[in-house]
Amino acid sequence: MTIKLIAIDMDETFLRTDKTYDVSRFKRVLTALLERDIIVCIASGNSFHKLEAYFDQEDRDRLYFAGDNGNYIVRNQKLLHALAIEPATMLSIENFLDEFDGFHPNVSIGEKTYFRETSGTELEVVKRYNDNIEIINHFSEIPSAEQAVKIAIHSEKALHENKTMARIIIERYDDVTSVTSGDGWLDVYHRDGGKGASIRYLQDKYNISSDETMAFGDSLNDSSMMHEALYSVSMGNADPDLVADTHYQIGNNNDQAVLDILEQLLANDSMAFMKKFRRDKR
Repeated sequence: MTIKLIAIDMDETFLRTDKTYDVSRFKRVLTALLERDIIVCIASGNSFHKLEAYFDQEDRDRLYFAGDNGNYIVRNQKLLHALAIEPATMLSIENFLDEFDGFHPNVSIGEKTYFRETSGTELEVVKRYNDNIEIINHFSEIPSAEQAVKIAIHSEKALHENKTMARIIIERYDDVTSVTSGDGWLDVYHRDGGKGASIRYLQDKYNISSDETMAFGDSLNDSSMMHEALYSVSMGNADPDLVADTHYQIGNNNDQAVLDILEQLLANDSMAFMKKFRRDKR
């Protein structure tokens, strides 16, 4: 089986915990993959303006970016696809979250992130994940011409509490879905969106099947794209609920296990080498 599309999550998957990766090694791997006409997509909960900062101009021009959990797809600085949350829903979710302590929402429009806190620990957290932040008092101040492609909520709660909140949001709002992400985040986006939808977009655009698709991830926001890839791969450090949605499991992010697998992919004439990573060992 030939792989034609590879989707890679960033935080705790491709990136080490310190937010770095082996740049020269990745460049070699990316060049070799593209020489085989394999599409490489960075599929992340991070916004595009943050994702592109991890790569130099050469690599930005060679990658697809499916930012904001796949709801903002960019190639060569050109927006290909965006799926927005209804403004009324966004404001209702903002007001709902404000009824609880410990939840800190921001809104991404792809090129910019809006946040309401002017100082403190949470602002520093948001800055780690966003390079273009505008402070406002209320999300109603977001210009009507700008589309909210994701509400990202940093939580002070435990993972199981965040999963509960995600379920509540799904039950409360018919037009969005919600998933937990890494590092204490919850993401809310259009019910028809998500990383899986972005993978289907690329599959349809290039006539690629799920059997020709490989995806790497660690959190539940990666779950939808795992359903679009025969070679669905969870990290050794992944959320157990995400692991259950994947066919394969590899090493951890700090050991750059994704690059290990991609190098093995390039070194082998078939996908038989993946058998040793099969979760059910069939």
